[in-house]
Amino acid sequence: MESTKKIVPLKGYNLATILDGCRLGIPTWQKALYEQYYGFANSICVRYASTDEDAREALNDGFVKVFKGVLSFVVYGDESTLPIVFMAWLKRIMINTSINHSKLRARRISWTVADNTLNSTASYMEDPMESMAYNDLVKLIQQLTPAYRSVFCLFAIDGFTHEEISRILGISLGTSKSNLLKARRNLRRMLEHQTQMVMAS
Repeated sequence: MESTKKIVPLKGYNLATILDGCRLGIPTWQKALYEQYYGFANSICVRYASTDEDAREALNDGFVKVFKGVLSFVVYGDESTLPIVFMAWLKRIMINTSINHSKLRARRISWTVADNTLNSTASYMEDPMESMAYNDLVKLIQQLTPAYRSVFCLFAIDGFTHEEISRILGISLGTSKSNLLKARRNLRRMLEHQTQMVMAS
């Protein structure tokens, strides 16, 4: 659900040239990369954060990691695949940075949900929230606890499997499935409450 707006290279320069400038630590090229991929990166960070301010912090920290890590980012072979590979790399950095920010915010909250015995097939139930406007859904997601929010975003939006989520978050497979189920339940309750408020007004 990231921004589908086509990312157009800086006039006269392709992504490879911009990245070369970033590898040299040239601020002009770093700014160009930041501005070019800001929308894409922000759409990732905002759904993992509890507030827009938290999302901005994660976004900026993520780009710092990008600028530091760009020296080791190398794509061999067909240069036409560079934008796709770079966006996948950038996406992973933004997700990991956002999750780390969320963990720091909630370090006093247990990330482990005791109930690991829920029927795992229930977590794959059809989600009625798919028809919601993206921005409205993000606002509801931001109200979830960090544990539920991270699993929901990783699974339902970014397409990670429960096995991958368990490795990323350092939780068990059962906890990942349980947190996803509970996140969906909470989102449905929020949506029902929101609908009732609108109808009552």
